[in-house]
Amino acid sequence: MKLTSINNGVALQIDEFDITCASKNDINKVLEHLKKNLIVVIKKQDKSPAFFTNFVSNLGPISNYTQFRWDPKTGKEIYNPDPNSKMIDPLLWDDPTTYPVQRVTGKKIDGKKSGIFGSGILDWHANLNGLDRADGVALQGYQDCENTSTTWLNLAKAYEEMPTDLKNRCENVFCEYEYSPEIWASGLPETQKQAMLSNRGDGRITRGNTGIYRMWLVQENIAGTKGIYFYTNNKCKIISKDQKLYEDLKNFIFQKKYMYTHEYELGDIVLSDQLLSLHKRDQNDPEILEKRILHRLTFRISNFGNPSWISLQNKINID
Repeated sequence: MKLTSINNGVALQIDEFDITCASKNDINKVLEHLKKNLIVVIKKQDKSPAFFTNFVSNLGPISNYTQFRWDPKTGKEIYNPDPNSKMIDPLLWDDPTTYPVQRVTGKKIDGKKSGIFGSGILDWHANLNGLDRADGVALQGYQDCENTSTTWLNLAKAYEEMPTDLKNRCENVFCEYEYSPEIWASGLPETQKQAMLSNRGDGRITRGNTGIYRMWLVQENIAGTKGIYFYTNNKCKIISKDQKLYEDLKNFIFQKKYMYTHEYELGDIVLSDQLLSLHKRDQNDPEILEKRILHRLTFRISNFGNPSWISLQNKINID
């Protein structure tokens, strides 16, 4: 396993690694690097969805398997997966190339949508849209992704270099958010928008099913990596008398030096810790989106098996 720092530590590239035959020990090393570095790039891997899913499932429990588009008997895509289905072991699947997986694409098969976020703009966002959401995302370039890119923002790197005064202003301050895909995914298909809005969060740790939740600005993941959770496109409101904090913080963290832009080649995998990073799609041309396919898996890192983190959050989320 060869490690290369990218953009002064904004991301980490791992070479001499093969997801099809990696040992559990080597996968655990990848997970530790992800927890520490937040954005991990593994280039030109086998793009069979079974191998991709098996690799990610060994990083952490996969959360979006009920959104996989599959027919367990034929291995062909269907368009209304059973929400009560159980994830089938990808290593037991007869043909690794037909294993079902969630797709990010505007491509249609037999006139039907075959993926999510197939149209519109994907601005800065994270999968962690509340405490019940998975905080890990894995994307793999699958088809017609060359000359397209995704950009990530490393909010631990930004926090590390943040002026002491601004750091002090962020301490013990929380934000209130409202799940708002209509902002960060403007123009997404109406059917997907309504499906997303109908599932706005766990009422035990959000305000009913409104999608309103609270998070501390300063966060620390399960490995002790410290950074900022600042999801500006989720109707973010800082709960503080410091009226300049929002703009000062936004102006500081959204600097290019804290960003990594990944230009895809087939098989490329990018892993990210969504507690301390944001990402956005760089191309939104309908002609590109109708061809490009990324495979997408979500999995749990810090908000799985970390009761102290959930307990801390609950103090500000339940009135």
